[in-house]
Amino acid sequence: MKKSCLLILVSIAVTVFSAGAVAAQTIDKSSVQVRLQVHKGYNGDPETWSWTPVLRFRVNGPISPGSAFAVEYNSPAKTWKFDCQTDEYGAGWLGARDCGMNPPDNQAVTYTGPVDFKINFRNELEGKNATLFSGKFKVDKFHEGVVDLPKFKNNFIYYVNYDWALPIAYVYDEWVYNWEYPGKTMVPALTNSHLMAAFWFRGTNKSVIYSKYAAYLYFNGQMVAEAVPESAVCEVLNQPESNQDSPNAYCRSVFTFNKAILWDKQPGIMEAGFYYEMYKHPGEYEIKVLQNGKLARTAKFAFGADYKIADNGIVKQNSLGTLRVVVPAQIIGDQDGQWDRSAYKTDAFFGSPLTGFVGP
Repeated sequence: MKKSCLLILVSIAVTVFSAGAVAAQTIDKSSVQVRLQVHKGYNGDPETWSWTPVLRFRVNGPISPGSAFAVEYNSPAKTWKFDCQTDEYGAGWLGARDCGMNPPDNQAVTYTGPVDFKINFRNELEGKNATLFSGKFKVDKFHEGVVDLPKFKNNFIYYVNYDWALPIAYVYDEWVYNWEYPGKTMVPALTNSHLMAAFWFRGTNKSVIYSKYAAYLYFNGQMVAEAVPESAVCEVLNQPESNQDSPNAYCRSVFTFNKAILWDKQPGIMEAGFYYEMYKHPGEYEIKVLQNGKLARTAKFAFGADYKIADNGIVKQNSLGTLRVVVPAQIIGDQDGQWDRSAYKTDAFFGSPLTGFVGP
């Protein structure tokens, strides 16, 4: 094996297994997704709408046989406790979902405001119980349909406010993406790896999905690669259960820079238009994102000569449990509508503000 190949594999191994990178039975905080189910009724009144929570997340393994997960929700109006369904999605992690899926209407509430929750672990075989993550989310609402008829005055749609996520972007190696998602090619099969990035967007249900997005990679002031999907590729989509194209939808959109090669184990003829071997060009890079032809996001990161995106320490300092690198995203323009630009300072990752992170 060539020296460069050995360096790449060693680099990957160090990234995954170094102390504190990904610990067993911890929550990948970037994977936690909370949404609200709207119930068309409350206390026998079909025109007073209400809600219940449902949550999904990933647990970093290894996971012992017999392990089970549940979520407790606590609000001034009601408390809930729901078991989670689990699926072994990837090597080294487990996905938990449907923590509160489709409960009866008598479990629903009309409360708005902060809701505390805990992700709990138990293993009857080993006699273990633990709380793996505690956090809180904020419930907001908006009126749907006819406003000026008393009969429909309580037709409210409830949703989780994700304003805190907008200034948070991720940059990562393609092999990290393959490790995170089921059915993807695992690391040993990759002969090269591309740069990937993810940004949050806010707007109406239609705008966050169907806006035209294009991301461009810059080095030393020159554009070196691009990622131009036809529309948003939402790895996380949190939209209110509404029949109208209302605001307050959030999408974490993924961009793949297919021609930005971080490393290549089997280099061949370099095709025109490819930005090969970023490790030969260490330094600061910048990503600029257009939304509907207008500049909407920028983010900067550093890349080293060791085949890795430079670790700025934010993930480890805050025990986020992800292999991605978190960087600040600058929000430009008004396509996100009105949002709370200071929410990340108190609400980031469900009430766990980020040490070392400087937002917009």
